Amino acid sequence: MKTIFQHIVPVLLALVICSAGICWAIVIKVTGNWSVDIGASNLQAGAGSDLWPTYESTDPITIDITETVGDWAVVVKKIDGDWHTNLHLFVKRTSDGTGSVSISGGSSYQEVTDTDQPFFNGNGDVTGVNVRLQLTGVSIQVPPDEYRTTIYYTVSDPF
Repeated sequence: MKTIFQHIVPVLLALVICSAGICWAIVIKVTGNWSVDIGASNLQAGAGSDLWPTYESTDPITIDITETVGDWAVVVKKIDGDWHTNLHLFVKRTSDGTGSVSISGGSSYQEVTDTDQPFFNGNGDVTGVNVRLQLTGVSIQVPPDEYRTTIYYTVSDPF
């Protein structure tokens, strides 16, 4: 039996920005996690067949961005715990959330790697931006184990 586990750590970060002697902090709050157990029930055609190669989260990760002044951007990266090189994790934004905000980008799946990558950007406070995850590369070629990674969502200057 193969178990693959992914965990998204809830994150609350503040980006402090100072200009002309005035400082403010943009706050990003990430809520939610996803884990998937993959075993014999995930075989494509029963015993002797391969596993389904792709899995998608059903419950969204939710992102709130508050205390904004002007434009901002969200970048993503992952830091692996125990992770197999055949596995690939993707992220996409599935809603605009609510608030006085304009959001763009991030509406197609993009792979999350170990370096910061642009995800989506906007202007203004927003709550309830939904994000989905996708795992690919699952196969009987990946040894049974518990695999873990953490995705970091960071608010930054616009890209």
